[in-house]
Amino acid sequence: MATHHGYLLIADISGYTRFLTSSEQDHANGILQGLLGALIEQVGEPLHFWKMEGDAVLAYSMQREFPRGETFLAICENLYNAFSTRRETIIANTTCPCQACANVGILDLKIIAHHGAFEEMKVGPVTDISGADVILVHRMAKTDVREATGIGSYALFSDAAVKAMDIDAALTPYSQEFEHFGDVSMKVYDLGAAWDQFRAGRERIFLEEADGIWTYRHHFGLPIAIVWEALATPELKLRWMVGMKSVTVDRPEGRIGIGSGYHCAHEAADFRYWVTDWEPFDYFSTSSGVPGRDGVRIPETYHLTATETGTELRYTMGRAHDGDGNRSEVSEQEMFGILSEFWPVAFAEMEALVAAAD
Repeated sequence: MATHHGYLLIADISGYTRFLTSSEQDHANGILQGLLGALIEQVGEPLHFWKMEGDAVLAYSMQREFPRGETFLAICENLYNAFSTRRETIIANTTCPCQACANVGILDLKIIAHHGAFEEMKVGPVTDISGADVILVHRMAKTDVREATGIGSYALFSDAAVKAMDIDAALTPYSQEFEHFGDVSMKVYDLGAAWDQFRAGRERIFLEEADGIWTYRHHFGLPIAIVWEALATPELKLRWMVGMKSVTVDRPEGRIGIGSGYHCAHEAADFRYWVTDWEPFDYFSTSSGVPGRDGVRIPETYHLTATETGTELRYTMGRAHDGDGNRSEVSEQEMFGILSEFWPVAFAEMEALVAAAD
């Protein structure tokens, strides 16, 4: 059996035992199936579905260039957001007075993640993984994080996972003694706070195709999370954006998101754009400067849609305006001339880059 390295993840529904023992089984099982189904829908490349264990969904990734840390953190957030959205939908749509339907609110989600070595083995039709790091991630699911930190909804990362992720997000230190492993240092990420931010009523900045002056589409034979990562990660953009000398990005909150500014130094000109909306694995929008035209900005939206064979990217460019609100059609023509030639070549490079890393 070959040894692999990668992330090991457990999405574990908390409050499960209390919920089952105090609820009618027929309704309780249907509710749990709905919540677990919402989690499984979020598990796809670069993660591999491992298995279900009662109230938990388990997944893992193989060591390769993907996923990078910010993408893995976004995957964890999306798991929690999907769970919470489904839970709120169940609560809002039920009129049933039974205990199961009344108790849905006691269910929550914790995510456990470790980065380490494991062996993948196939026994008949079943694929399983084993190793000391697999045991450790299971031990990490049995802690007193909530009592020790006061954080109710959380992702718990081992220090090995945090090191692999290389992120600067707000993490709370935590440690616990585990038999055979000694004192294990970990970090806690507040998923509840991230959920509150996700629900916050910020302005949605999203160009439909009809809102723009030009749309370009490209289909990638790649999973949506990997396309997202290649589009967003400066180190990867440098490698697939043909003719780029450097790509840098600001991370005002320790990670890429709304307010981040990219600087792409191309052989022909410098390009700068700022993120105005950010919904991981769905879309992001930007306000792009126009080289040589100070103060002129062009809105853009990159929208990703999963298909049966990969991911469809829709890039839409909006109308250019200067700082006084005056439209600049010449800027639109210039950017169309650049991007209509650049995107086909660059996106082909991007797909080749990911395929070579696989």
